[in-house]
Amino acid sequence: MMVAVYLVAVAVVGLLIYAALAQRGYVPLLGPGVVLLGIAGIGILRLLPTDSEGTTMRTFIALGMLWIGWLGLCALIVQIITPRAPDAAPVPALAGAVATLAPIAGFLIVKVFA
Repeated sequence: MMVAVYLVAVAVVGLLIYAALAQRGYVPLLGPGVVLLGIAGIGILRLLPTDSEGTTMRTFIALGMLWIGWLGLCALIVQIITPRAPDAAPVPALAGAVATLAPIAGFLIVKVFA
């Protein structure tokens, strides 16, 4: 039951962060921020030793960084596509909103098959 509450909370917070990033027009540091979050998240997961007591918190921090980077990447793609295709105005934003739910869908798929 608590997992469902966490998933709903993550979905709502993710959609709010995405909406804040995607509606601001062009955010110049969004691209480098996405790259840095991705590199840092993968670096924390892969390069640091895993036999310490803080492994769980380190994993949560790395996954949080990757999640925020994913939300930023979705918003960045929408910011790139929207000015170039103004006639398809709501479609990129809605597709980006659906894409923010991909990590949650992946978690649910793993839970079903595990």
